[in-house]
Amino acid sequence: MIRNSIRNKLILFLLAATILPISTSIVMTYYVTERQVIQDTIQTNSNLIYQGKTNLVNYLNGVKQATLLVYNDNNLYTVIENGATGFGSRQEIIRGLLSINNAVQEIHQVYLYLSKTDKAFLYTQGNTNSNESSRSKYVPSVDKGNVWIEPTHSSHTYAMFPFNPLPTATVFTFHRSITNSLTMEDLGTLSVDVNVSFIESICNQLMSQGEELFVLDAGGNVVYGSKAEYRGKMLDEPWVRDLLAREEERGSLEWNGGGFSGIQMYERIREPYADWIIVKRIPNELLYEHAKRLTFANTLILLAFMAVVIIGTVIVSIRFTAPIRKLLGYIGKIQTGNMQVDIHVKGNDEFSILAHRFRVMMQTINQLITKEYKLEIANKTNQLKALQAQINPHFLYNALQSIGTLALQHEAPKIYSLLSALAKIMRYSMNTGEPIVPFKREVDHVRSYLALQLHRFENELTVEYRITDEAAEIPVPKMILQPLVENYFKHGFDPRSQIGRLEIGGRLLEGNRLEITVADNGKGMSAHHLEQLRRKLRLPMDASGEEDGIGLLNVLARLKLYYDDEAAMIVEPHQPGGLIITIIIPLQRKEADEDDRHDR
Repeated sequence: MIRNSIRNKLILFLLAATILPISTSIVMTYYVTERQVIQDTIQTNSNLIYQGKTNLVNYLNGVKQATLLVYNDNNLYTVIENGATGFGSRQEIIRGLLSINNAVQEIHQVYLYLSKTDKAFLYTQGNTNSNESSRSKYVPSVDKGNVWIEPTHSSHTYAMFPFNPLPTATVFTFHRSITNSLTMEDLGTLSVDVNVSFIESICNQLMSQGEELFVLDAGGNVVYGSKAEYRGKMLDEPWVRDLLAREEERGSLEWNGGGFSGIQMYERIREPYADWIIVKRIPNELLYEHAKRLTFANTLILLAFMAVVIIGTVIVSIRFTAPIRKLLGYIGKIQTGNMQVDIHVKGNDEFSILAHRFRVMMQTINQLITKEYKLEIANKTNQLKALQAQINPHFLYNALQSIGTLALQHEAPKIYSLLSALAKIMRYSMNTGEPIVPFKREVDHVRSYLALQLHRFENELTVEYRITDEAAEIPVPKMILQPLVENYFKHGFDPRSQIGRLEIGGRLLEGNRLEITVADNGKGMSAHHLEQLRRKLRLPMDASGEEDGIGLLNVLARLKLYYDDEAAMIVEPHQPGGLIITIIIPLQRKEADEDDRHDR
């Protein structure tokens, strides 16, 4: 059946030629999309973690700078150096601890220990508590002259019994050893408890639901964890040991173990006082979810397309072979002796041509004279169609010229000038051979366009041109000025309220740039709609074109094609009303710059 049927062979061939490539495309799309989504996710999250690291380091540096007040404040340093033995020492310490506490909003409390006189002071909630007796003091373990950050923990009262203690909070602590820089004498320690709320706000911006994020110190202690139960604890897990052993400043790796399977991205913080690492863990279920959703959507589209292709293939195959079967039926009737068979096969393909030729042959035998007559009529018809096809834009220009001449003969020069303006507009807009023209030709085109508008509105519209001679000679892309002017008549011109006014300007700016302005006194735009328009102008040009292909967005899109991001369009309110649209472009296109570099 298949071997003897062209139709069945054709159907099988076309189905194979369509199903196999599309099926292969579906499979390849899945894997390519999956890898691309993963790469994009890793790149995006790596950039996000780097930004989080920058914010975190800046914040820690701010806290560190606050602890340096014990050195920068000469009066406070003198008191600390003397061991707070004088009468006014307590007031000076209160003032100094208050300054440190107010330096950073998230500081929870400040503790100062003076080793020379074994005294301790705690500033909390506007109160300063002291332990100047022989009772034991809290002395943090900090190397002389160094700064150490104690990982996240619950706040405590530093072995004191304050009158109005603060509620327990989750904090990390800056411990600073206070030493005499000349004698290296140990003067004491400063401990600053910092609420983790700011770190938490930074870290919350770095992750989404289902993801894990940790900030670990060099010992594996959790400074911050997306799960609160991990904070302040040491994570002695294989993935933590693996990350801490790595020397790279940043990176990503796949991890499978310990109940987690996915991607880990990390960024190190290497500061003298903090050797931390930011780790973000994205499980495979979440990582592949985006790829699966995108691939599923693509697969549905491809399957729908495949169904259309299969149906189209069958229909095309049937219609492709139908003329053959019909022609075989006509031949069978002729073989029985019926020479008056009306052979009629629709279409323009080779089989239809074959049927037509066969029909012509039969008509030649039976009705030669009628056939010759019909052929003659067909030839005349084809000639007429050929003549009609020769009508082109030049005919329209010539017709307008003839009408203009007739207007002059009847002493109607205004009609002639309007026809001339219309002809110039048509000739300029329909001539696609010059994509780049001098700016003065753009201005001349707008003059022709406005000549028609000025005649239409007579005394209801005024136009002013402010074009410098240097700007007039600058080459610009074609059709960038008229859409801006037309925009005024579409959206801003209202002759019922006031006389319309247009100001068209062009001048050279410093830095080899051309500025083109179109200002009007129209209805303008509300602040909301103006912001919406500016937001559209900031979008990628491939996502912001208008449906009719004309207007501000289309002009900016074409300028971007010629000048990349060096071209700009600014839309601002115009006083006392209306809008002013400003275009700024370089004097050379990007292709010209590339050619110059190539020649050099």
